[in-house]
Amino acid sequence: MSAIYRVLFKALDSARRLDLRDTDTVVVGISGGPDSTALLEALGAIRERLGIRFKLHAAHLIHDFRGQERYDDAQFVRDFCADSGRELTVEEVDVASYQREHGVSSFEQAARDLRYQFLERVARDTGARFVAVAHTADDLAETVLLHIARGSGMHGLRGMTETATWPYPADDPAPRLWRPLLGVRRADTIAYCTERRIGYRDDTTNYMEDFARNRVRLNLMPALAEQLNPRIVPALGRLARTAATQLDFLEACADEHWPAVAPEPVTERGMLRLRRDALAALHPALQALILRRAWASVTGDNKRLTEGHLQQMARITGGNASGKTVMLPGGYTVRTNRECLEIYPAGALGACPYPDWPGDFRITLPWGPIASGVTKRGEWEVTAEAVKVEAGASLDTGDSMRAYLSPSALAEGATVRTWQPGDRMQPLGMSGRRKLQDLFTDAGLPREWRDKIPLVITPAGIAWAVGVRLADWAAVRRDEQGNAEAVLLTFQAKTPQ
Repeated sequence: MSAIYRVLFKALDSARRLDLRDTDTVVVGISGGPDSTALLEALGAIRERLGIRFKLHAAHLIHDFRGQERYDDAQFVRDFCADSGRELTVEEVDVASYQREHGVSSFEQAARDLRYQFLERVARDTGARFVAVAHTADDLAETVLLHIARGSGMHGLRGMTETATWPYPADDPAPRLWRPLLGVRRADTIAYCTERRIGYRDDTTNYMEDFARNRVRLNLMPALAEQLNPRIVPALGRLARTAATQLDFLEACADEHWPAVAPEPVTERGMLRLRRDALAALHPALQALILRRAWASVTGDNKRLTEGHLQQMARITGGNASGKTVMLPGGYTVRTNRECLEIYPAGALGACPYPDWPGDFRITLPWGPIASGVTKRGEWEVTAEAVKVEAGASLDTGDSMRAYLSPSALAEGATVRTWQPGDRMQPLGMSGRRKLQDLFTDAGLPREWRDKIPLVITPAGIAWAVGVRLADWAAVRRDEQGNAEAVLLTFQAKTPQ
């Protein structure tokens, strides 16, 4: 079968599963590359076979750093759409400015945010129910592999699906995302354009190894195909479909339990309360799904919430302790009270969850005869315990306000103060230092809270930004047997009611 028929067959097969109508408009994201160019051409070609005269509206965003090349791409798209009689919307955005204004650390993520915001605007302006994007089977495999490398859960293994709800907050009714070429290889879209004698653009950023996806595409996938499985792309596609099927079943189970866990809707101030007893009684897999759903209910978005956040939220769900908190992206907080787990944005409680700063103070550390030191200042209580961490035991306390630190890092004493302009630290897992204000931004902490966040300071620098990040040089190191000596620091505060 030629590439033309493979692409057309897959696009036609996908379109038949959609509820397309003669009155529909489909927005098609087009970059000018072979995938999106083949997609726009193929959707035009299958309209006759479907017998549905839906309308196509192309959308192109100028949004990267390639200088004149990006404008040449835009001109190619303009000419291509003019020659084929397609309507087209073109806009230009500044990704770097968006990164700075919204505290997005990754250029790739910022560009993705802006692309989907643009596509949603075009869909709204044209009344489109569907937005078609040109993700292929190769894109799916690369996405799954990236998620595996990052330790993703079931949602990450699912990767992409043929149709999906809109992945970002959008006005109601939001368009649905459609991937007609998800069963097509990238080589097929290139061959389709070649056989149809359709020009396309070759984006030079696709060969830049600064980006993680490019390293996967250029280095890792070919190595896996050569040394492990020549059919690695279909294999990862099967994994994604299996994960999607199992996740659909778990989501249906979560639907049944949701009314008992969240009996009340999100409040006017953006808070959602989950019943701790009902949530704690569920299997961990369902707990994670419901917590993710709760997050989406409050924020309108599933982005930036990690498996680590879900684990921390699940850990504070059990028991009946009140006042435990977990900081979430975008300035959101999870807090326990006796019966509920509360998820809310900054300002929903009318006050910062941290107490007023009592002034700088020195920590009583567990040296000599002191096995456990307790320091109280204002509404803060700091406990420092000398502990042994056995081989195999986790160094993750599960509580953002508790951390294991190396005794050698605290050997010369430690004081506690708050943030000062210019503060930098070396975050765990990194070789260089970063501005503390950037770490606060990455963690989504509101500016008005930052002057109250405790910092553990030693002569060597910032050892721990409490609740945010531990310094790499202050982390516990295990011996050859896997054991470790550690100081367990715990910060407790009286949370304002």
